[in-house]
Amino acid sequence: MSSGDRVSRWARQRGVRTGGREDAGLGARDDSGSVLLLGVVAVAIGLLAIVVGVDSSAVFLQRRALVSLADAGALAGAQAIDLDTYYRDGAAAVTGLDQRTVATRVRSFLAQTDAVEIEGLRIERVESDGSHVEIVLSAPIRVPFLAALADERITVASRARLSYREVS
Repeated sequence: MSSGDRVSRWARQRGVRTGGREDAGLGARDDSGSVLLLGVVAVAIGLLAIVVGVDSSAVFLQRRALVSLADAGALAGAQAIDLDTYYRDGAAAVTGLDQRTVATRVRSFLAQTDAVEIEGLRIERVESDGSHVEIVLSAPIRVPFLAALADERITVASRARLSYREVS
């Protein structure tokens, strides 16, 4: 018998109230189910952390691929120089982008690359001011676990500039 049990019995015999569960009429407490509940909650929290980590990593990787694609598309558009000006004046500061062919060049580039593998890819905007190209792409978020909650789209923008260096 432990010393705690002896103290409790001694206190009961003499009518001393110790303030324990026995004094309140609740009886002895069984803690055997508490550890199981704690284990279940810990496993649930761990699984939730894994699901959130995997899904957020998938969104990050999709966004990175979309940014890379937008950068490459903007560079392809920045190579659509005005050939008439180029052949007339040569490669000079007056040579600019052919605004009619920039969007065509970007679309054809995206059609020839990995862009066809991205479901739901949209070219939101392709703009050119003669020296800059801005491209905006979007695609739906694809996540492995919480797909029902991810009805948003990832939208990225990229900008490229046509520039010449004087060769002496």
